[in-house]
Amino acid sequence: MTGKNRFEEDFPLIESFLEERAFLKAKEELSSMEPADIAEGLEDLSPARMVFYFRLLSKDQAIEVFELMGSDEQQRLIEHVTDKEVAEIIEEMSDDDRTELLDELPAKTVKKLLLQLSPEERKLANKLLNYPDYSAGRIMTPEFIDLKGNMTAEEAVTRIRSIARKKETIYTCFVIDEARHLQGVIELEDLIMAESHTKVEAIMDDDPVFTLTTSDQEEVARIMSRYDLHTIPVTDKEDRLVGIVTFDDVLDILEEEATEDFERMAGIQPVEDSYLDVNLFTMVRKRFFWLVICIMTEAFTSSVLKHYSFTIQSVVSLTFFIPLLIGTGGNAGTQASTLMIRGMTVGDIDWKDIGRILFRETLSGLLLGGALAVLGFARAWMLGTGLGVSLTLTFAIVAVVLMGNLAGTVLPLIARALKLDPAIMSGPFITTIVDVFGLVVYFEIARAVLKT
Repeated sequence: MTGKNRFEEDFPLIESFLEERAFLKAKEELSSMEPADIAEGLEDLSPARMVFYFRLLSKDQAIEVFELMGSDEQQRLIEHVTDKEVAEIIEEMSDDDRTELLDELPAKTVKKLLLQLSPEERKLANKLLNYPDYSAGRIMTPEFIDLKGNMTAEEAVTRIRSIARKKETIYTCFVIDEARHLQGVIELEDLIMAESHTKVEAIMDDDPVFTLTTSDQEEVARIMSRYDLHTIPVTDKEDRLVGIVTFDDVLDILEEEATEDFERMAGIQPVEDSYLDVNLFTMVRKRFFWLVICIMTEAFTSSVLKHYSFTIQSVVSLTFFIPLLIGTGGNAGTQASTLMIRGMTVGDIDWKDIGRILFRETLSGLLLGGALAVLGFARAWMLGTGLGVSLTLTFAIVAVVLMGNLAGTVLPLIARALKLDPAIMSGPFITTIVDVFGLVVYFEIARAVLKT
C-alpha cells in the first residue's frame, strides 16, 4: 500500500481494457482495488460512466463502495440505476449507513426506497428513522454479537463463528438475558484465551459503559473517547440492548461536528454540501448573516471615534496605534474562546470550574498583556510619540488583552447557558465586541494620562 489512489493510477489501463471490450480484465483489475479508492475515483465521473463502472463490481464490492461514497454521489448513482439494482444495494447496506443515506435524500425518494426493501429490513429502517435526529438511536446498528452469561467460552466462540458475517463487529460481544437486558460486555480476545469450559459470565465486564437511544451523538462520541472504546452498546428506556455505535460512526460524527464548529467560529452558518457543490447564492446567504451582525457592531466604533474626536484632534498620534490595539485584543479573545470551546467540547470544562477558569484567564491576560505592552511601549517610543502616548498605549494593551481573554472565556459559557452552540461566540463576533470596548478603554486611558 503506497497511500496513492490505485483507481486514479490505473484508470487509463482500465479505460484501454474497455475500449478493447476486454470487460473481464477490467473487472479483475477493479476487484483487486480498495473500495475506498474506487469510491473516491467514481466521484469524478459522469453519471453514465459512474454507473458503467459500478456494474463491473461484484455485488459485495459494489455495496462496500456505495457505503463509502459521499451522499451527493450516492444520490446521483441512485437516480441512474434501475430500481432492482437500488433495492439490492440498500437491502444489503449496513443499517447505520442506510439510515445516514435515507436522512440525506428527499422524502419522496426515501418513501420509494423503503417500499423496495424486504418487510423485515423496512421495519428496521423505519425504526431507526423514528429516533430523534443526531441521537445515538439514529446512528446505531442492531447488527451485533449477543451472548448468554451461562454459555461456555467454547459455545460463545462457536456462536460468533456462525453469525459473524452478518454483524458489524465481532471483537466486542454483548451479554444479555432472556429479556435482552444488557448484562455485560466481553472481548473476543478474552473468549479465545479463556479455558473452553469457562462461563462467559465469569470473564465478562459486568459493569459496562453504555448509552441510551436518546443520547446526543456528540455525547456518545465524548464517552467513547473518554473510555477509549471502539464500540459502545445502546439501550432503550427499559434497559434492553437494541444496538451498538462503532468507532467508524464516531469518526464521522467528529468530522461533521468539527466542520460545523469551524464554520460557526468563522462566522458562517453550517454548510452541508462540499464547497464546489454549494449553490453560489446559498453560500452568500450563509455568510451574509454574520457579516451583517459584525458590520452593525463595528458601526459603533464610528460613534466611539466621533465621541473622542476632541482627544484625537489634540493628540493625533493616538490614531497610529488603533489597528495594533484592536487587532491584539481581538486575537487574544479568539485564542481564549478557542481554548474554551475545545474544553467544553471534550468535556474538560464545566460550570463548577468557572471560578478557576476566570482566575487563570485573568492571570494569563495580565501576563500576556504585560509582555506585549513592553513591545508596544518600545514601538511608540521609536516613533517619537512621547512618554504620554507610549504609557497610554502600554496601559491600553494590558487592558485590552485582559478584556479579550475574559470575553473569549465568558461568552461561550453564556451561549451554552442559553442552549446555543458555543462556537457562535467566537471569531468575528468576539473580535467586534473587543474592538468597540477596546477603543473606549484606550481613549479613557488617554484622557487620564494625557489630561485631554
